[in-house]
Amino acid sequence: MARFEENSNMEINTRDFGIVQIEEDAIYDFPEGIYGFEEDTCFAIFEKFFDGVPFLYLQSVRNLIPCFLLFEPEYFYPGYTPLLSEEDLAACETESGKDLVFLVIANVPESIEEMSFNIKSPVVLNPKTKKGRQVILQNTDYTVRYQPFLKKEKGGASC
Repeated sequence: MARFEENSNMEINTRDFGIVQIEEDAIYDFPEGIYGFEEDTCFAIFEKFFDGVPFLYLQSVRNLIPCFLLFEPEYFYPGYTPLLSEEDLAACETESGKDLVFLVIANVPESIEEMSFNIKSPVVLNPKTKKGRQVILQNTDYTVRYQPFLKKEKGGASC
């Protein structure tokens, strides 16, 4: 459960880090939740650094689970150009994808080489309205299990 402090910061209990201080503007409303977790509609996004590398987390404000590890897709998928439907643009309260932030959910198995990213259904944030939504992109060539670190001989990404 979350609670606000006097300086517009908030404390949330996280799955992986215990109590974390979150700025109020890091809270997003997901009216439809995230796929599989539709009952959770309020999420905080925060950053943690490991060996100088930033990791983004999307944590339910009300529950320890769900918590998602997120990445900016451009880091491992150059030229990522998400195509949203008109319905998704309207739900994100914008007329253009240029106003939005796209983040992809990572699946981290035991082997980092087998790590995958859902580039087909990113989390979309509108920083102006503080609304979030997970969408299914119109891009037919994007997959839900993009594996950029898998060696080519094992069927991994070629970029």
